[in-house]
Amino acid sequence: MSRGALSARLRELIEREEVGLLAVMLVRLQRLQEFRLVHGYAASDAVGQAALERIAGLLRPVDELMQVAENEFIALLPNLRDPHHATLAGSRVVRAFEEPLVVAGHSVLAPVAVGISLTPGHGDDADALLRRAELALRDAKKSSLRCAVFAPGTERLAVPYEWLHEALRTNQLEAHFEPILDLRTGRIAGYESLARWDEPGIGPVRPDVFIRLAEDTGLIAELTRWSLNATLRHAAQADPAHGMEFSINISPRVFGQRDIVSQVTGALSVWNVSPDVVTLEVTESALMEDPATSLALLHRLREVGLGIAIDDFGAGYSSLAYLKQFPATQLKIDRSFIYDMRQDTRSARVVRAIIDLGHQLDLNVVAEGVEDMETLDLLRALGCDRAQGYHVGRSQPAEQVVEPLRLPD
Repeated sequence: MSRGALSARLRELIEREEVGLLAVMLVRLQRLQEFRLVHGYAASDAVGQAALERIAGLLRPVDELMQVAENEFIALLPNLRDPHHATLAGSRVVRAFEEPLVVAGHSVLAPVAVGISLTPGHGDDADALLRRAELALRDAKKSSLRCAVFAPGTERLAVPYEWLHEALRTNQLEAHFEPILDLRTGRIAGYESLARWDEPGIGPVRPDVFIRLAEDTGLIAELTRWSLNATLRHAAQADPAHGMEFSINISPRVFGQRDIVSQVTGALSVWNVSPDVVTLEVTESALMEDPATSLALLHRLREVGLGIAIDDFGAGYSSLAYLKQFPATQLKIDRSFIYDMRQDTRSARVVRAIIDLGHQLDLNVVAEGVEDMETLDLLRALGCDRAQGYHVGRSQPAEQVVEPLRLPD
């Protein structure tokens, strides 16, 4: 079904008084592209049909289900008694896809993420509900539950494409460095580079807003080049005697570019920075969107001598079989586990398990989002290697951070 037809049908349901509480449930299959590359388009279409049938079997007779893309489905759930019932329906779909689909003799593990919006609580027009289901899906992909309901107040300021294009063209963005603490020595081991944008007239623009805009509009390649060069320009000014390392976040959207490896090596050469002090960070969920492509590219980058960090580990849906194949040097524990570990013994056990797993794979383990001394001490006792967060230090303009590290004149 086309998006236009879907919107029209949704408008019809909204206008009916007897519909009551209505949920829009967006379901997206993961890893379908990987399956298509191996088995072909016909087999990929068969997976989509099998997924449609599985979702349909979980719904009520009054619910309506549509396939709107190769890996995307929309279910309309009218006459719900309670908003919680929508969450239950979404969680049921997530659990159902923990079992593989069987297609043409192949067992296909195709996990899903589910985003949900509700009317009247989240809007009363079709476009708003669909957009908010998409926003909820983004949150779901970052969550270990893989299902999320739209949270009012999470919509971000829309920034025009032209503003970001101009900001990149005129170098309006600024690199900030966030310190990373070595828990064994108690000294700062390095910094994670973060892009910041202060747009005249509106003030600071949230990174998740402009990074998503860059990914959606094709500016991500330009943003990646800027981030690489801005970080390495400052790193080049640091005296190697300080032993500082520098981490740079890389979007998987640039993995398909033929020249991405030469871009990285070229920037290292221009700024005369050794690859062994640079780590490229990629989120776990992003890696699993297309594991085969990610694996090949990361091996090429690792061969150059760069470090590779799997960021936000634990928030995605990774396979341990793939994890052992990725040429990672570092595992960064998602902040959601760190935040809960003092009050929640299960979160603390998960953190311990991730630390042990990382060490078994010869990876350096970093905890993100450390906000107090008690958490820092607990992480040190669990054997975590490094930590970052507000308690360790907030990000500061790279120029200020590098000043005391400069090479002597």
